Amino acid sequence: MIKQFLSKISDNLDASLLISMAALLVIGITILASAGQENLYLLGNQLFNIIIGLSALFITANLQPRRILFYAPYLYIICLILLLLVSIIGIESHGAKRWIDLGPINFQPSELMKIALPLCIASIYHHYQNNISIKAHTFSLIAIIIPFLVILKQPDLGTALMIFASGLTIVFLAGLPWKFIFSSIALFFLSAPFIWNALYVYQQNRILTLLDPSKDPYGTGYHSIQSIIAIGSGGFFGKGWGNSSQSKLNFLPETTTDFIFSVFAEEFGFIGIILIFLLYFFLFYRCFTLASKMQNTFSKLVVASFSVSLFVATFVNIGMISGIMPIVGIPLPFISYGGTSMVVSMASIGIIVGLYSNKSLIAN
Repeated sequence: MIKQFLSKISDNLDASLLISMAALLVIGITILASAGQENLYLLGNQLFNIIIGLSALFITANLQPRRILFYAPYLYIICLILLLLVSIIGIESHGAKRWIDLGPINFQPSELMKIALPLCIASIYHHYQNNISIKAHTFSLIAIIIPFLVILKQPDLGTALMIFASGLTIVFLAGLPWKFIFSSIALFFLSAPFIWNALYVYQQNRILTLLDPSKDPYGTGYHSIQSIIAIGSGGFFGKGWGNSSQSKLNFLPETTTDFIFSVFAEEFGFIGIILIFLLYFFLFYRCFTLASKMQNTFSKLVVASFSVSLFVATFVNIGMISGIMPIVGIPLPFISYGGTSMVVSMASIGIIVGLYSNKSLIAN
């Protein structure tokens, strides 16, 4: 029975995705050992996160697409309830209340919403696929705005923007009229002053720092400057594993999570950066290829949204530590330390390959 189960799950796994993801996981553990200064407790936790993530990947890869389609709205409602519970029973860390204490682990519901929201919106458009009207778009936009505002209040600007982007990807691919898109862009620019005033002071400072980090080199621009120094000091071949001076001397913050790529760049240099870029390229290329081959509305929208979400998370993380984007606190998929984000990323891959392997089971 065990042999048959292992054979079944291996048939559903895409080799290109699996190899790229596995390579990124190995790199993540390797650089985490250095960034965490060989903290065995930290490494043990991350290995546990990966094991749970692999279990989630195998399970989601073997879920029947019709079951995913049916339970998508219920998963969204559960995640929304969990988000609301965070404001009541959530634990606070670094001035933000984003987690629910589950004893041995801290669970972050906003990460799970990265899966629940795209599934829910895709199910809406699948229901209205023969007549996608303003009604379907309205339901979808409401489903996006509610969790976006709740997560923004935690505050977690990075995750809120990620969820907003993944939701809008589906709305756009579902055939949102161009006049509505241009109207929304115009409305955004007109409301920009109100959005700016709604941001926290530290969020405003991060955006201003992006324009000129040297304006406040010992304040809001400090982390960005130190990160750029770390990347540049790696040179072509890097300083070698465990020789990141910016990390060891505590010039960089959150070296195991948000700024782990800075540590990697300093230790492995330009060659190492190219390697990671190639691995992510193969991963995203395969994801978007699978999306283009889907044979039904639900699967196509879900896979496209998950692919965009993983791509944007990678782009934003590397962009913010490189000084081309504001620092918003987004982990690097498959590499940064973290439980919920790791499990959600791997479960997303599982859903992608699962929907592809059963792409003909949901009739249009």
